[in-house]
Amino acid sequence: YGLQRALYDGAAMAFLTQLAPAAAPRMEALIAKHLLPGVKNVKSLLRAPPEPQGSTHVLFEAFWLERGPLELPGGGREEDGSGRRFVMTPSVRQHLTNLARAVLIRKHPILLQGPTSAGKTSLVAYLAAQTGHTFLRINNHEHTDLQEYLGSYVSDAAGRLVFREGPLVQAVRRGWWVVLDELNLAPTEVLEALNRLLDDNRELLVPELGEVVRPHPHFMLFATQNPPGGAYAGRKVLSRAFRSRFLELHIDDIPDSELAEILEKRCAIAPSYAAKLVAVQRELQRRRNAHSVFAGKH
Repeated sequence: YGLQRALYDGAAMAFLTQLAPAAAPRMEALIAKHLLPGVKNVKSLLRAPPEPQGSTHVLFEAFWLERGPLELPGGGREEDGSGRRFVMTPSVRQHLTNLARAVLIRKHPILLQGPTSAGKTSLVAYLAAQTGHTFLRINNHEHTDLQEYLGSYVSDAAGRLVFREGPLVQAVRRGWWVVLDELNLAPTEVLEALNRLLDDNRELLVPELGEVVRPHPHFMLFATQNPPGGAYAGRKVLSRAFRSRFLELHIDDIPDSELAEILEKRCAIAPSYAAKLVAVQRELQRRRNAHSVFAGKH
């Protein structure tokens, strides 16, 4: 990518990804001013470089991302991993650009933080589908057991005890993209078990097998969480040391105009109906935040 492009993308990864959308353009201008003083046309610098040899990568926005083993969506179809139509809006495109930049590094897990229904998991599912990777989602809750991640012993057809690998072990072995949803709801023992997978060694210990599993080259780990406190009861504050293992992306609420557009195109409804649905959702969110209706106190 060249030194100047690397400087820009590194600064963007460090500073842009946790800013509000309104502040991002100002930070982009500052990055260009101080890191690229001799570049008159920054947009030309940010174009995709030539394709790597061997058809091993997929062009997404301006980034060549490593291609997975699955067939890619044909005919320019905008689909997520479940085959549903994916509606690309300006804010969604910006989030996907930031996500693709983080995925390009491939050495670090990625934490997406934002409010409920902001599209955090959908962004990863879409990018996985567009690059040919298997996508897996693991939900967390207060009573998540480590066996749900790693697996447990079960009886086979012959009545023998055999170890059935959990979804995380399968993902690590086979090179899947896995999202740990609502990570800050998971118990402490689950978070501690992830430490070795998150650090530079990237290893997953399976105590029942006495085996250390090392990730497939295509394996990527993502996590999502709602901001702790406030309207999101039960979410714990992850320690600074734990969070420092992730590249963090902040995902804001989808603007009302874009949310209405998504409803129109995904559900094939009239614009007036879509606008009313968005208005009702925002009113419910306002009442929830004001009165703690869904905080488990009623």
